[in-house]
This record gives sequence, C-alpha cells and structure tokens, in this order.
Amino acid sequence: SCQQVVEALLKQGADPNLVLPEGIAAIHLAAGKERESGVRCLNLILQYGGNPNARSVEELTPLHVAASWGCYKCLKLLLRNGGDPNLEDQDGNRAIDLALEQGNKMCVQILQGFQYAWLPEEPRSGVYEPGNLQPKVLHSLDFCSGGVSWEEAIAGCSLVCAHYSPLPSHLWLALPCLIQLYALSLSPSPLSGAGGGERAASCTGTGHSPELASALETFQIPDCKDDEMALSRQFDQPDKNKKWREGVLKSSFNYLLLDPRVTQNLPFRCHHLSQADCFRSFVSAIFYVGKGKRSRPYSHLYQALTHYKGGKKQACPKVQHILDIWEGGQGVISVHCFQNVIPVEAYTREACLVDAIGLKMLTNQKKGNYYGVVASWPMKRRRCLGIHMLHRAMQIFLAEGERQLRPADLQIGQ
Repeated sequence: SCQQVVEALLKQGADPNLVLPEGIAAIHLAAGKERESGVRCLNLILQYGGNPNARSVEELTPLHVAASWGCYKCLKLLLRNGGDPNLEDQDGNRAIDLALEQGNKMCVQILQGFQYAWLPEEPRSGVYEPGNLQPKVLHSLDFCSGGVSWEEAIAGCSLVCAHYSPLPSHLWLALPCLIQLYALSLSPSPLSGAGGGERAASCTGTGHSPELASALETFQIPDCKDDEMALSRQFDQPDKNKKWREGVLKSSFNYLLLDPRVTQNLPFRCHHLSQADCFRSFVSAIFYVGKGKRSRPYSHLYQALTHYKGGKKQACPKVQHILDIWEGGQGVISVHCFQNVIPVEAYTREACLVDAIGLKMLTNQKKGNYYGVVASWPMKRRRCLGIHMLHRAMQIFLAEGERQLRPADLQIGQ
C-alpha cells in the first residue's frame, strides 16, 4: 500500500523535512490530504522526525497548508505534535488567516480555541497517534534491495486534488516519489536543517521573492523564453466556444507604475551604469503591477485623479503613492508592455510579475490569478518567468524613455 511504501522509505532514512527545488517538503504535501490514507502518511512522517513547523520556500508551514485546504484532521494532528499556529508565511499570514480566507470554518474554530488540553484524543487506530518527534538516524539508502522497482512499488499511490491550493497543483503527485527524491538528494536544501526552519539567505532582509533577491544580487536573469512562449501559445488562438474571463478580444496589456523619484531618468543614466545597477533601480522603482485595456489605457490613474481633484478623502496605498508623486511636482511613469493579448494572458503575466517582485514590495492589494498551463507550474517556475518578464519590461522602458504623467496630462474617460 501507499502507507507501506512511505514507511519503508522513512525507515531507510528519507528526510520528510527536506525542501525540494519546487519549494515544498513531503510534510507539506501530507498536511493537505484529508483522506484516511493522507492522515496516516502525515502521522508516519511525524513519527519519523517530521517537523510540524517546517517552512516551505514561501514560509508556509504544514499548519498553513492544512488550514488553507480545510484539512481539520491533519490540522489537529499537527497541533498535537507541536505545530505553532502563530507562525506567519512570507505575506504575514497565520494559519487562521488562510482558513478564514478560504472559508474553512472547522479549521477556524479549531485554531481559535486552540489549547493542547482542548484537543481530544482520537481513537488509537494508528492514524492519530501522536508522533515521536525524535528523528531516527538511518544510513542505508539501498531502496531496491527487495527486488521491487520503484515504479512497481509506488504505482497507484498518487495524491491528487483539484481544489485551490497555495501549493503548485502539479506537485500533488505520489508522496513516496517525492520522499524518494528527498532521500536520494546529494546536496542539502538551503531551507533544511536540524530544526527544518532555517531560511534561505536570499530571503532575509527583503520582501522580494528568493529568486528575485538572487537575481538582484548576481544579475543572473533566468532564461525563460520557452516558458513565455508556452504561456502565450495557449492564448494566441483561444477556443471561442469556451468561456474566457472578459472575452477573447486581443486588446489587453500589462503596465508597471514606476516612481520617478527612484528612476531619476534611468533611460538617460543607464549608459553610465552597469546592467545590474540598471535592473536594481528599475525594480526598486516599481510600486504597482496591473492589467489594462487598449480602449481605456489610463483608467488605472482615474481614481488618483479623482482624489487629486478633491472628490474623495480615503485613498488606497496605490492612489496615495501616486498622489505623493504628483504633490512633489513630478509625474507617474506608466510602462506598458506585453500588449495585444487576451485578458487571461494579461492576468497571468500580472500574477507572475507580482509573485516575482513580492506583494510586500508593491501597493497591490492581492496576488494575481493564473490561467492556462502556468497555473499548474510550481511557484518557483512562475516567479522565474516573472523575473524574465521584468527584465524584458526594463528593456522596453530604457528603449522608449521616461515619460511622466501628471494630472494635467489625464482626462477622465481616456
């Protein structure tokens, strides 16, 4: 059975806390599976040293995953084994925040009333027995000594779920397959450690994604031309019989709002700067990422114009940032890129850009929405594509020059 394969791998020394390049560990996968087999796998992982507070690349703990998916049995099991409900992910969300966001009332109730004494013991069927958190140190990695191939051993053990998840959907594969990869890894993950909670160095001191933080430091831009082609190919000739968000008219584009106080006419200065410094300045100047349409190319500035003319008092962070620029006598820079696409492609590109930059570094109120094949990609791959697109957007900006938009340049209805 799947449980037996998982146990066999754990006995051979597989590390359930080791974070794969995709950004998650086996314990995160198990925490999002509420069926009996999934809870059993989670219990086994906890028994063999699984850390209930292990961090993914996005700082998600197994509690975050269970709460977001509504897996209340897994949630209780993690809490009984030392899961900390007060830990926050990279966006500052606790497990209860994700449970509220997804409308998982049972998980909200469990987390609101959490005290160890308040969690009743479940029947000792082997599924809910509290795990022994002392890791078992085993050295043999001779997985195939029993004469059974991995393909035969793990056939039929897939953990597939079609619900919304903070984890990439394609990673809901065979849990034993992933544990096998962990055990056979020759180099330790930057997020793995004695407590399973060490952070990647690039995550510290910045709100950018780990991938962008690295790119800003090294100026090694991911080569994602093929991924960008895969994204656009799917939407180039959309099936018009299918219902697409906002239709299939190729009149959408993406825009980046830049602060001229940061760019300081970067297109003019770029000839005296290194490419790395240009990229850092460009990224630092971005304060909003959005999707626009050709019929109203400056609609994203109308709200700010209304505030500027005294029509409203309360301003959202994006509008306030624009007002601050205008009040200083300068104009907002609106870089238009990836034009003449259908809306869902623009929304997907927007999501990649936001995730690459990091929501905390923007005035955007929420993350974007993914559509098509990109929705099934791991978050790391999406963010790398976002960095690739950021670099392309910078090249557009440097080629076109800095053009500022002041209140006098705008008219409601444009």
